[in-house]
Amino acid sequence: MALTSLPFALFAIITGVVYFVYPKKEHRWVILLIASCFFYLYNSFRYAVFILVTILSVYFASVKMDDISAETRKTVKEKKSEWTREEKKAFKEASGRKRRRIMALALILNFGILFLLKYFNFFSGSIASILGASPESAPQIRLLLPLGISFYTFIATGYLIDVYRETVTPERNIFRFALFVSFFPQIIQGPISQYNKLHDQLIEPHSFEWTNFKQGIMNITWGLFKKLVTADCAWKAIKAYYANGGINGSEGFSGYGGTMVLFITLLYALQLYTDFSGGIDISRGICRVIGIDLEVNFRQPYFSRSISEYWRRWHISLGAWMKNYVFYPIAMSELSNRVSKAIAASSFGKTAAGKHLSKVFMTAVASFIVFLFVGIWHGANSKYIAFGVWNGLIIMLSAMLGPVYAGSRNALHINEDAAWWKLFQMLRTFIIVLVGYVFDIADNFTNAMQMMFLTVTDQNPGVFLEQLPTLGMRKVEYLAIMCSSMLLLYISIRLEQTKIDTPAELLEKRCGLIQWICLFGLIMIILLIGAYGPAYDPAEFVYMQF
Repeated sequence: MALTSLPFALFAIITGVVYFVYPKKEHRWVILLIASCFFYLYNSFRYAVFILVTILSVYFASVKMDDISAETRKTVKEKKSEWTREEKKAFKEASGRKRRRIMALALILNFGILFLLKYFNFFSGSIASILGASPESAPQIRLLLPLGISFYTFIATGYLIDVYRETVTPERNIFRFALFVSFFPQIIQGPISQYNKLHDQLIEPHSFEWTNFKQGIMNITWGLFKKLVTADCAWKAIKAYYANGGINGSEGFSGYGGTMVLFITLLYALQLYTDFSGGIDISRGICRVIGIDLEVNFRQPYFSRSISEYWRRWHISLGAWMKNYVFYPIAMSELSNRVSKAIAASSFGKTAAGKHLSKVFMTAVASFIVFLFVGIWHGANSKYIAFGVWNGLIIMLSAMLGPVYAGSRNALHINEDAAWWKLFQMLRTFIIVLVGYVFDIADNFTNAMQMMFLTVTDQNPGVFLEQLPTLGMRKVEYLAIMCSSMLLLYISIRLEQTKIDTPAELLEKRCGLIQWICLFGLIMIILLIGAYGPAYDPAEFVYMQF
């Protein structure tokens, strides 16, 4: 039941209608829970046990940790006049160890399941290769991935860590907690919602509001436009590139040159963004109709002026999760503090470069580790690890060499507010992003290196034009991609200028006639140009595989 399918549309409409007509408003969250359970069982019935294990393990672990904290506070208060300071401290530390053990067991269980299902075969084959054996001879697990396993695992474990840190109060109703973890609009490809931003919205009874309905429908339509008109048309060419063997070719075809690799990489940048953000727009639109604000996951990432800024604009919820639960624990650890002090105390630490490095070295290392995890999160393949390493290295070196960059700009008398400099930074960042995308497109790390080499050494427009028909695209499809890209660029510029999150909010400032013209115009474009129908083989949303 894909987000762009008719069955899903009927499912969403029925869910919305039942939600609003259900008379007991305080229990409307139950409708969302039933809908989420139905959606998950319909799409991933064979593997529903895994999300159930996550819900049960995290629920009971969080409740137990909260009980220990409450009992600790109660006991310390009762023994306030009897115990010495050392006795109170020892009791609190013992309670803390119990809570850490419970959290650790729950984390090991859930990340263990994720590793087993998603990464075991890859690491098993890699170890076999290191030992000189064939990867095919290594033990393999023949299982498909449960729907949304990376997303619901991160959602649940983030909540667990927050309960351990006592920044949120755990949900005592297991069914309400189950709704938070399995909420159907976010289970396919996110966002990775934070408990304190979503839970209360799910439980609160929402009434039908015309503004929410109108903006929600516009967001859904905009997401369908991105997916069906732009992403899926672009995917047709990318799929043909794969089918023809890429740069290595296939039977009867010698392989593509560097210009085609560059073209496919640019198409992939467009397809990935419109596919992922389009799906998020649909999910956010469904939630908006109900009255729920799902977290923003994209803010015009291709307008970024640095790779760090790009990752603050792209898949925002994943970046926030990594920052809260990976970056901060590393950067603020005792080890990081000792390393920073050691650098500062050395003779090198007395220099200007040493002082800077003592401040940023461990945060730079923490950033590198974060992006290594981001690469692994994307998939069990050496190319994804390389993708993470590439982004991590760029961010790490940018932080460590900050004074060098600043000195170079000053020496060249560059005005940082100049339009040409901002445009240069955007272009530079986009090129860095494209290099990372090559790892995504490639079959493996070696193939990615070959593709990059061809892109630099084999630019031949004549050969490119000769090979273009092999992508199987009609002129109308190229025109659709070109026109939709221009519309996407215009909307993105307007959103960037106004600091507004969605086109629906942009249109809210226009008169009603303009709003309806834009809505029906998008619908007609989708119906006339969009890639859909009984004979069409739709592309799954890219991030469904994660």
